[in-house]
Amino acid sequence: MRYRHELIAFLQERQASRVASLGSRDDKLIGWSENYKADIHRKSVGKTTTTEVRVLSWEPRIFHLKHVLTDEECDHMIAMAKPRLTRSGVVAEANGGEAVSDIRTSQGMFFNRYEDLTIKNVEHRLSEYTMIPPGNGEGIQVLRYGDGQEYKPHFDYFFHAQGEDNGGNRIATVLMYLSEPEQGGETVFPNVPRPETQTREAGFSECADVGLAVRPQKGDAVVFWSLRTDGTLDKGSLHGSCPVLKGVKWAATKWYHVAHYALGGEQEVKVHHQIFKPSPPPAPPGCKDDHASCRGWADGGECENNPHFMIGDPDNPGTCLLSCGRCDLMKPVSS
Repeated sequence: MRYRHELIAFLQERQASRVASLGSRDDKLIGWSENYKADIHRKSVGKTTTTEVRVLSWEPRIFHLKHVLTDEECDHMIAMAKPRLTRSGVVAEANGGEAVSDIRTSQGMFFNRYEDLTIKNVEHRLSEYTMIPPGNGEGIQVLRYGDGQEYKPHFDYFFHAQGEDNGGNRIATVLMYLSEPEQGGETVFPNVPRPETQTREAGFSECADVGLAVRPQKGDAVVFWSLRTDGTLDKGSLHGSCPVLKGVKWAATKWYHVAHYALGGEQEVKVHHQIFKPSPPPAPPGCKDDHASCRGWADGGECENNPHFMIGDPDNPGTCLLSCGRCDLMKPVSS
């Protein structure tokens, strides 16, 4: 385990030096030549499995883990999840609770941490590759996507005010593929350029045209980081699950937090972080945001993506003038 950690750290340091010397952003993103075969050999029925780590992008950090799960582990999680499936929810922006939305149309359930020996083995293996303690993770969530079901592009990062009360924000995500549909169901990153090799002829669906995508293959996983090294949101982590066009897709998600994530009766750990960046200029008197989530939305790029709501115009100022730095649009204060 020590050898694997040292080697991965060496690869990351070497690639970071290469990225710093490259000129264009496109050159920085995709690292198709970087591969690493781990020294973990897991025995499945009739075969020995070796995991390969493939670098998909260094900015944002996205890695493809080939054969990280055995067929038996995938089948076990599906069988355990089937009788416990309910309609999947999304995180409510106002208070961090769960809400049903057309953004996400799958069915899902959560395992308890270390629920059985198989889950425990998977938890520890994922921690070896992410180098994040198992206790920093939420319980593994299993998802079932049928025909037409999808999860539109979103961030795993919490924007609501209570998002850092339990273990801090989400720092990284592991998406595991427990089965593969006949068509569709890719994981897509719209803010990451699409490689030239990612074509319709290669089996990718139309949904995958918008950015870097990974086709689901049983036993594989994708790891990506939602936070940059300075603790701020990495906008490249925007991702979605393309609609399943034929067949059924089973997947499992593991979300990791900055610190220990309390489950059950454990004590919650609230994380405070300092982001080192220049302070904004003082806001003019009367300039304010009209929603508590404005700062998080602005950090997520909504000032540019949704200017009508966030900024508005002189006749109808938007909701988040202060966070978007558009106090010039605020209506004059009556004397």
